Amino acid sequence: MNKYVYKSADREKKIHLFYDKVLADLAVPYSEQYIETSFGKTHMLIVGSPDKPSIFTVHGGNGINPLNLKLFLPLLEHFCIYAPDVIGFPGKSEPIRMNPKDDSYGIWLKELLEKLNISSIPFIVSSYSSAMLLTLAKVAPEKIAKAVLLVPSGIAHGSIFSIVQKQMLPFMTYSIKPTDSRLKKAFKPMLTEEDAVWYDFFHIMLTDYKMEMRAPREFSAKEMERFKAPLFIIASNEDIFFPANRVFPKADKIFHNIKIRKTIDGKHLPSPSTMNALCEEIVDFLLD
Repeated sequence: MNKYVYKSADREKKIHLFYDKVLADLAVPYSEQYIETSFGKTHMLIVGSPDKPSIFTVHGGNGINPLNLKLFLPLLEHFCIYAPDVIGFPGKSEPIRMNPKDDSYGIWLKELLEKLNISSIPFIVSSYSSAMLLTLAKVAPEKIAKAVLLVPSGIAHGSIFSIVQKQMLPFMTYSIKPTDSRLKKAFKPMLTEEDAVWYDFFHIMLTDYKMEMRAPREFSAKEMERFKAPLFIIASNEDIFFPANRVFPKADKIFHNIKIRKTIDGKHLPSPSTMNALCEEIVDFLLD
């Protein structure tokens, strides 16, 4: 689906400026490169010390790479993080959308790993990017050494009625007449704690970018039968998109490799204190 994802070239530049500011504010060492794939060029951040063990993270749907890295900053004490900008989402990769209903994301990830000469690596994914990883688990499971899935898509979703009522309609209201109160109402179902940087991004996302509204696909036990890497799944019952009380029962039916399952407090975007505690558990899981 060849669709330019920004509302104009000027607005694409605006998002890139925001990207650069958030990345600079993280105050972490990084390098960057572009990798050619069959889906277009991919911008890759390599964050932290290259002397440390490597892990791979992918940001969520309609999300931005530096804000995803912000969630997992404590991991840099132990790991070097590879983090691509997803093609077709806000960032510096090809601004043309891929198809979430076929195997495109998995093939794209496989190509990235091959270009980086990575035979297998641990993954940390959240929200929409969980389905991207599960597509890789379908097409090339040997590339995944271990996997952490935070508030994951690709398994089971929440009530569509609730999502439309609590978020999609407030999105539309904000788009018609943007105000601070309407922005906060639109994202109240997502944010566990208010965060000015996230609100700045949400405003840009709704005003300068054409959101991907297609839901990520869900996977079957047959598609996951070759996926043997140890799996750590984290979910919350307060998450309107992928609630724990739907995710875990379905996960038990489609995976045979779950090592840890954890239910957390909070909404779709956990609080900083929750993320700090989770990062400690993730380190233990990955280094075990």
